[in-house]
Amino acid sequence: MSSQKISIEYSSRFISERKKFLKNNPRRLDDYDKITNLFISNPLHPSLNLEKLQNAKGVWTTRLNRRDRIFFIWKGKNAVIFIAIGKHDKYRKY
Repeated sequence: MSSQKISIEYSSRFISERKKFLKNNPRRLDDYDKITNLFISNPLHPSLNLEKLQNAKGVWTTRLNRRDRIFFIWKGKNAVIFIAIGKHDKYRKY
């Protein structure tokens, strides 16, 4: 990971989950916008709480708020694929 901006791709599953996650909830939208913008400019920022999931092949998470996470996979040094969004416990699926 370098200091270049990160490019984000979105899986179809993520897009579907994001739509449901953000629906009718302005606070979630604010959290999402704030975190994704920070992630793009500085994915190692401490407030993102970046975490590699144990026992999950290459799956990482970043924190949206106390209970919600974005799940992603690194595609390269400066690219990721967002694969899921939702409650922290969702990690058990990986």
